[in-house]
Amino acid sequence: MRLPSNLRMKLARDFARVKTQGGSQAGKYLVLGALRVETLEEFQFGLITGGRLGNAVVRNRIRRLLREIIRAHRTEIAHGWQMVIIARWRAPQATLAELESDWLRLARRMNLLKQALPAPPAP
Repeated sequence: MRLPSNLRMKLARDFARVKTQGGSQAGKYLVLGALRVETLEEFQFGLITGGRLGNAVVRNRIRRLLREIIRAHRTEIAHGWQMVIIARWRAPQATLAELESDWLRLARRMNLLKQALPAPPAP
């Protein structure tokens, strides 16, 4: 299942706004920048994979893995956020599980995930 194109950030000014007005957290494999935008109905994300990571094959593999992480956790991401995910130099050596763990830790730290409902009390 593909992600709808309206979830993707496409304009350079959106990336720049997240960088200047938003906050960021760094992990082992990723840097996650986020900005709260109340007018968004869902969320938007952008990916940055610089040339230092490797050739086009390597960069595209990392982008595919990051899109898969977003797709898998789409229902958990709170509405009204613009986020930019930047792959760090260690990302090409990471597995999907390692990237996902790093992304989840950063997303929780920045409160990008919907709050889980508390478990009902035991009878």
